[in-house]
Amino acid sequence: MPEAPRRRIDATTLRGLAHPLRVQLYDALVTYGPATATMLAARFGESTGSTSYHLRQLAKHGFVEEDPQRGAGRERYWRAYPGGSELDSYELAGGASGEAARLVVDEFQRAQTARLEHWLTTGYLQVPREWGQATVNSTSHLRLLPEELARLGAELTAVVDAWHERVAGRDDADAPDDDAGARIVEVQVRTFPVAAQDVP
Repeated sequence: MPEAPRRRIDATTLRGLAHPLRVQLYDALVTYGPATATMLAARFGESTGSTSYHLRQLAKHGFVEEDPQRGAGRERYWRAYPGGSELDSYELAGGASGEAARLVVDEFQRAQTARLEHWLTTGYLQVPREWGQATVNSTSHLRLLPEELARLGAELTAVVDAWHERVAGRDDADAPDDDAGARIVEVQVRTFPVAAQDVP
């Protein structure tokens, strides 16, 4: 089955995501996989009514959808839109769209940083040693031209995409026996120019 295309977030769809809880719900579905409104309510300390409402708003704007392979009756499972989404901060800069884009980026960054900090402080102690020894935490500084930075980003993305295709469909519910020990692994790839005036 062909992979769904990535959705480009524009000013209209951005309004459907520009709420802290909606970003958290969407991020949880992207990170941990399908869940019900009740499960997400427990994760974030919210009421089921609140998570249900915000999930419906996310669905209305195309960020999430019902998972047809899970759930029965009233307890619906939701999943992130399969193709993922991308946001161009330059296109959305300025005015209300710029503020909304900043909120969305900040919330995603906060969630990613929290997961990394948890891993570095106590998370590594909660898994077998082989998992900790298999991880990478690396920072490099390169002097690049814009086109080289773009090429580096494309190459790094291609590596991650290849791994994504390799393990696509691996799921706790139907994983083969040899995949039973698989865990969710977060791969954070960031490239950005460092200016002398940024941060000391």
